[in-house]
Amino acid sequence: MELKCVFEEKLDLSGEIYYTSVIQSISLIKPNTKIRKISGKHVNGKKDEDVKVIKFENTTVNYFPQGLNKIFLNLIAVFIYNCGLKSITRRDLTGLKNLRTLHCSRNKITSLQSNLFQNMAKLKYISFRENDLHCISSDVFKPLSKNYYKIDLRNNRSIDAFYCSSRTPIMDEKHVDSIAQFWTMIDDMCNKNKNISSDRFKDLWKTGLCSDVTIVTETEKFKAHKVVLAVQSSVFASIFDNDMKDRPSGEIHLKNLNADIVKIFIKFFYVGEFERRELAGLKELLNLAEKFKVQNLLSIVEDMIIDDLNDDNAIEVLEFGCRFNCDGIKTSAFEVIQSMFDEPLKDDLINQPEAVTELVEAQRNFKSTLEKYKQI
Repeated sequence: MELKCVFEEKLDLSGEIYYTSVIQSISLIKPNTKIRKISGKHVNGKKDEDVKVIKFENTTVNYFPQGLNKIFLNLIAVFIYNCGLKSITRRDLTGLKNLRTLHCSRNKITSLQSNLFQNMAKLKYISFRENDLHCISSDVFKPLSKNYYKIDLRNNRSIDAFYCSSRTPIMDEKHVDSIAQFWTMIDDMCNKNKNISSDRFKDLWKTGLCSDVTIVTETEKFKAHKVVLAVQSSVFASIFDNDMKDRPSGEIHLKNLNADIVKIFIKFFYVGEFERRELAGLKELLNLAEKFKVQNLLSIVEDMIIDDLNDDNAIEVLEFGCRFNCDGIKTSAFEVIQSMFDEPLKDDLINQPEAVTELVEAQRNFKSTLEKYKQI
């Protein structure tokens, strides 16, 4: 995608003047969209490397733009304001470790990954004001340096407060005086809405108390509760409402599946999380999440698969994304594959993994042959 920029010197929130790229018209509606080139006239004597701040304002940026760090090498601030941004992940911030400001106000973000700000120690100003945050933990912010100046979470669904380390008194009822108090408030306010991962549900998983259905694999059985499964899976809800009438034993058999993966799958309904797995295990989990329509699990597994993408597994991941029609996985894998070529591949190849495999193999064979001739 091409970025149409207006370049100008602008006053920052800190009171300093920075060379800024402003984007007021863009339609970024697909996940993992990579910015490949820009257009726009620089101020006299300035160039891309001089841009310190980029601002997307009152336009359409549903997903965080990829590749900003490849074009603007010295970014210290990103603003995405009133653009309909739906999510932001750790992968989105790859290569932006020098950011001091991340301002994503008036958007549609509902959750933040607990590892979002790993290796982002220079961040001092963070704003997710006026979003729809209700699934976050204070752990999100704890990897940051203690030099942060302001974290603004006002006007969200589960949290309506901000912390600022100003030396002068702040006369605002939404201001929290200490960072420790702020962490506690985030966890207390947001945990009120985490019914699925509450301690009570975790206890039910551990004890199996009052279980009324059994999930059976070829080697193990797992006790479960219909209501816990049904409220998170429309497929389980349909099974319990209709098919179970013909199953007096109260058992659901999942054949030809790894018992360890099934255990992780069922446990997720109770605790809302799981430890990272190898790609093969993640693919099995995604298969189950898709089959039983467990949206929360689908999102988490997709993010993990995308985070683990590299040149060696990109084709395998693309094939998998095509098989299950996962747009985010397909797009991310295709971007990695695109980076292997000097010229961009045609967009329609994203749905043709066999053709892409042939192209990649041909590219690798060509490079290998070229290296041999260089050594002669």
